[in-house]
Amino acid sequence: MNDIWKRREVWIFLCLIVVVNSLFIAGINSHMVPFHLYNVGRFILLGSTLACVVFAIRGFSGVRELVGSLSAWRVNPLWYLLGLCWAPSLAIVFLAGKSLLTGTNAFANMTFELVERPSMMRTVVIASFIGEIVWVAYSIGTLSKRFGMLAGSLIVGAFWTMWWVPMALFGKGILTDLPILPLFVSMLGIATMCGFVYLSSRSGPAVLVLQIMVNTSFLIFPVVPASGGLPTYLAFSATYLLASLTMFALFGPRPLFGRPLAAPADPAAEAAAA
Repeated sequence: MNDIWKRREVWIFLCLIVVVNSLFIAGINSHMVPFHLYNVGRFILLGSTLACVVFAIRGFSGVRELVGSLSAWRVNPLWYLLGLCWAPSLAIVFLAGKSLLTGTNAFANMTFELVERPSMMRTVVIASFIGEIVWVAYSIGTLSKRFGMLAGSLIVGAFWTMWWVPMALFGKGILTDLPILPLFVSMLGIATMCGFVYLSSRSGPAVLVLQIMVNTSFLIFPVVPASGGLPTYLAFSATYLLASLTMFALFGPRPLFGRPLAAPADPAAEAAAA
């Protein structure tokens, strides 16, 4: 019976967190929950919900395993470089292309005002830290074993979107004027690239750097509805998704879809066992 619950654990969490977060945002909106709990509280709630589900099914050992990916920091430095440069580089190339196509300065609304606020960057770091554990190492890491590397990332991207929907409707502490469809495209791209970095490097810190830079880039570059307009946000989200899919297609890891292939038998090990 315990094995059955373990197989269903990730689905229990993914469905539960959508419900729990919706109730939390409803409580904030109706003033039943103090608004000062909203900014960081939604991310604390995300992490604590996962910890509770895993503890209920696997106990303390399962909870300890959740942070294991963060210890894998000794990886090729190129993974950290990719994390640092990926989102800003895509934003710069995208805006340069927009400038050429429209004949206007697409960088005009670029600003560092938001990232200069300590409270804003604290939220970005907390959100990225908890997001790496919850959405990437745990959710993508688990589902990729069942559905393949790319498919697992896309499934998580869909649930990640559903988690954001109540906040998008609430309209506070999130990118303003954020329609659901562009949000869905954006989160699919973010989940896909996080999956690529994590499944290739198995490094939580590398994903953390990637996520901090993604969130920071949205605050700096005019690629969101408030600063660049809705068409720009949708086009950039689609560009990010296509670029992330391209990384998977070119470099793997494989299989992209379907159950991962079993490791080939080791003749030496079999002989020793015999």
